[in-house]
Amino acid sequence: MSTKFRFTKQRVDALAPAPPGKRDEYRDEAMPGLWLRVSATGTKTYAVLARKKGGALERITIGTADKLTPENARTAAKKIVSDLALGVSHAGAARALRGEMTFEELWSAYLAGTPMKARSRSNYEGFYKRHVQSELGKRKLSDVTADRVKKLHAKITKTAPTTANRCNSLIKVAFNWALREEIWAGSNPAQRIRKNVEESRTRYLQPAELARFFAALELSEEPGKSFFMLALLTGARKSNVLAMRWQDVHLDDALWIISAADAKAGEEMTIPLVPEAVEVLRRIKKSTAASPWVFPTESKTGHYEEPKRAWATLLRRAELSNLRIHDLRRTMGSWLVRTGANTAINAKALGHKSMQAAAVYQRIADTDPVREAMERATTAMVSGSTKAPAERDAA
Repeated sequence: MSTKFRFTKQRVDALAPAPPGKRDEYRDEAMPGLWLRVSATGTKTYAVLARKKGGALERITIGTADKLTPENARTAAKKIVSDLALGVSHAGAARALRGEMTFEELWSAYLAGTPMKARSRSNYEGFYKRHVQSELGKRKLSDVTADRVKKLHAKITKTAPTTANRCNSLIKVAFNWALREEIWAGSNPAQRIRKNVEESRTRYLQPAELARFFAALELSEEPGKSFFMLALLTGARKSNVLAMRWQDVHLDDALWIISAADAKAGEEMTIPLVPEAVEVLRRIKKSTAASPWVFPTESKTGHYEEPKRAWATLLRRAELSNLRIHDLRRTMGSWLVRTGANTAINAKALGHKSMQAAAVYQRIADTDPVREAMERATTAMVSGSTKAPAERDAA
């Protein structure tokens, strides 16, 4: 039997725990259908017990008394009782919510159902684990609201504005996929989040820095030493140089072919190897020819994976700051321009894909113009690193 009285905070707080193994129930005099259950441990929980129009009796939990006042509970109960009177089943909605996918489950399904390059997948997974998982992973999709995504974006923006944009894109593509696959019928909470402005990075090795860079490179240990040199001389992306395979390197023709599957633009790339790059590769091959990788190591992939420590040592020795490994690629591009290469040659050498350059690419039938431009740039970089400023200016 239940006890009926008008719920007030003072009277609710004063209720004693139920006897061991039992549960006491109380009804509110002010709001028909509002109940309070008290467990043997003293937990007090508000709930509604009312009949749906034309249906069965439903019990819907509202919340605990340590989080809700009696007034809060009455407001919530009034809405639930009104819905039930109109035939809206809250028990059915609660069951649907319990069966609703979490964002982590959606993310796993999206990755499993979406073909993508290993590098893109690795980047996505890194952003998810570092920034998104703890905030949204366990939440039901209906609980991943635009406000929550906006707050997450703002939080990450404080320390990493570009990363905040990537995380928002991650959430957006997952929800778009869920909408296409018809496993989510709501809206996309990341759709209207305003992205941070991303400034284009322009850092590259300046003429006065090249001598220090090459001098420090000579003191570097393998495989970092050869990796950094090839990254500079080929202008290729870090991931491609790390995963360079001997089967793709044609030393006699001085060419390196990156397959469409490995190229970021999704098209096969043919990179001319300047004489200095060929010399480095011939030296490496004497000791690594037995491996399919140019830079073999005992790692999960079988090849060199992360040169962070070697890079930090190189920068310290060369007294260089604010320089990233990707800036070696930018250095080749910058020196191509400095030595007269046009936009099309530059784009083809670095594997950039753009509509503007596409028409020009069709008129460049072979790699000779690119090779000549890269050799001029390499000669300028190497010679510039060994001359004094006055000598360079006089040249």
